[in-house]
Amino acid sequence: MNKKYTRLHKACSNLSLTAIILGMLVFLSPDIVLAMEFQGSEWCQDCHEGKYSDWKASGHPYKLMKSEEARNRPIPLPGGFKWDDISWVIGGYKWKSRYIDNDGYIITTTYDEDGTPIPGVNQYNYLTGAWSDYHAGEEDKPYNCGACHTTNWVANETPEDLSGNQDGLPGMHGTFDAGGIHCEQCHGNGYEMKVDRSAAFCGTCHIRGEADTIPASGGFIRHHEQYNEFLASPHSFFECTFCHDPHKRAEFSIKAECSNCHSALARAYEMTPMAGQDVECEDCHMAYATKSAQALGDFQGDIKTHLFNINIDPDANMFTEDGKFVALDEMGEGAVTMDFACKRCHTNTAMDELARHAIDFHDENRGLKYNGLTPGIGGTWWNKFRSGEGFAVEVAYSKGVLVIYISFYTYDDMGNQVWLNAVGEVTGSTSVEVTITMTRGGKWGDEFDPADVERIPWGSGTFTFPTCTVGNARLVPNDAMMAEGFRTYTQNLTRDLLDSGLQCPTFVGNP
Repeated sequence: MNKKYTRLHKACSNLSLTAIILGMLVFLSPDIVLAMEFQGSEWCQDCHEGKYSDWKASGHPYKLMKSEEARNRPIPLPGGFKWDDISWVIGGYKWKSRYIDNDGYIITTTYDEDGTPIPGVNQYNYLTGAWSDYHAGEEDKPYNCGACHTTNWVANETPEDLSGNQDGLPGMHGTFDAGGIHCEQCHGNGYEMKVDRSAAFCGTCHIRGEADTIPASGGFIRHHEQYNEFLASPHSFFECTFCHDPHKRAEFSIKAECSNCHSALARAYEMTPMAGQDVECEDCHMAYATKSAQALGDFQGDIKTHLFNINIDPDANMFTEDGKFVALDEMGEGAVTMDFACKRCHTNTAMDELARHAIDFHDENRGLKYNGLTPGIGGTWWNKFRSGEGFAVEVAYSKGVLVIYISFYTYDDMGNQVWLNAVGEVTGSTSVEVTITMTRGGKWGDEFDPADVERIPWGSGTFTFPTCTVGNARLVPNDAMMAEGFRTYTQNLTRDLLDSGLQCPTFVGNP
């Protein structure tokens, strides 16, 4: 852009865009008409340096790169090829790269060290550092993806007519002004500078198939379907730009946090153990259910979904019976299932247990009614008005059975210190029946002999823990202990000294 029109652009920056364009059309200067044609993103940099820098660091410019540019980036080459054998590289920014040969065809066959052809091994996956297959061995695979990978793509109607093939390469089934998505692909050429903030505009590229479906394959949502997912989400009335700055790379583009709209849920979530483990809203509600390059686990793709809803039915299937689409409800909304939302971290936990933890998850008063007693309630419990006595509680597996063990340090009616020990089997409720014994006869230090210790039946009891921090104890002595002066004991308890160090409730299938 010459200095004359740089000054013109800056001088008119505060005027109505419509007035500027009308003025240009009145004069019909050849230079002005030229400025309505493709100029390149550097042309925009003078006035929009910040936006330009954000865009330059994003993935958009690198959807398709010339070999001369790609070879200066940390991009590996497929087996048997040198950079002089490559005309363009598809991707190479974050997830994957594929390669186009000097005839414009996508490379689908590679070679080992002896020059033996190998079908596939032609896609490099950056998150795993592994090669995988893309249309392995297919002959003359054309490049026809330019509508969303280039700027100003024009698909050719007749591949044989090389005037419609970029750089005259027969495998490039179209022409374009620049590889990658440059400013003018979204804002129009030159001085047009259109701004369309609608989600539908973003959806011209971030879509696959029909907008009212969400295509899937191999147990994952297929990639670049953010618009499909968005339309099937509870946020479909927003625009993408409500949350994202489209000029920035995705992980740095967030303008709105979940708590901006869901403040009550956010406050309740702050009280949960998962918040204390730095688990964020999007870790579950934007689970990695989509695959672009290569899956990172059984239920972990490499792209976050925009479905947001979570289906907590342990038997639910996220996909249609044939696996080709995400299953949608009667409102047209989809949801990630708990295998994607939860099993990326809780790999060994059964789905029914995950479902119990998910019910009313954001309710700060949900308590333990769905989970029962779990190891997370362990610790020291007491009644703050009775300092000097208290309970040490532990829940753990013993020979495959989940049991609770409680030690109560207290006193008899003569003021002597007494230890009562309670044991019971945890059955899934918030209450547990225990058998209580009392020990006597041991001596201090070197004089201790286990044979001297008597384990005397004391009675029975019931412990109830409706939440992770509030409980109740009811202890009933047997006749022999009643004769020694013990009476029925009932106390409300709190846990505000030491805890187990585990989240509460605990995933007992994955402690």
